[in-house]
Amino acid sequence: MSEAAIDDLLEQHVAPFEPRTDGWDDVLARARRTRRHYAVFGVALAALLLVPTAVALRGQIVDLFQETPAPPGVSKSFEGQNTMADLSTQKGFAGRFPHADVSKAHGVLEVQTGDGPEDLWVAPSDEGGQCWFIDFAGDTPASGEQYGFGGCDRLPPPTSNISWGDVRLAPHPALLTVWGHVYVPADKVEVELADGSQITLPVVEGFFLGSLDKGAKVERINAFDASGKSVASVSPSS
Repeated sequence: MSEAAIDDLLEQHVAPFEPRTDGWDDVLARARRTRRHYAVFGVALAALLLVPTAVALRGQIVDLFQETPAPPGVSKSFEGQNTMADLSTQKGFAGRFPHADVSKAHGVLEVQTGDGPEDLWVAPSDEGGQCWFIDFAGDTPASGEQYGFGGCDRLPPPTSNISWGDVRLAPHPALLTVWGHVYVPADKVEVELADGSQITLPVVEGFFLGSLDKGAKVERINAFDASGKSVASVSPSS
């Protein structure tokens, strides 16, 4: 994707400080959940294909591949996020967006879904936080870049100590991805759903990732440390 094309997309879609009436604000709200978690969406501009989520669990953790080096497609996607950050800064959308240290991008979590493995990759940012990228391993890269979405944290963390989001990608319409970052030491999160069920997800390097059926609605996320003590909690209205 050319810089001119990205520039046009930024003009159309990246306006975090002004209200919108075209539905994009709802997508960004779901993708960020807190104003301190600024999403800079990855290559193939997956953000443009995110659709609002509208009920059973599908995904479960099947593998922790912590420290797995990021493959070329994922590394290039982190580079794409850095390019978007540069262009966003030039356009005055924020004083400065964080940049990922692509050389340190590595795998953190993998979940099995009905559409195959879904992976969460993390790289440190140049502002002391973390950048992340989420993709379905089976999706074909476009122009060498892995299809997916991601962003970078901005410090300080939210008062809830949890930033999170839930999105549904157009190529995977039957699935709802829920992910987040816990900013205090935690061992797991319990995700409470509107139908009364819940899913327990491990926290690795501060992050969690899960896959639900498309109609799932998250009511609350509670984080617990290794002793089982509740250390943070957040709901969609927080």
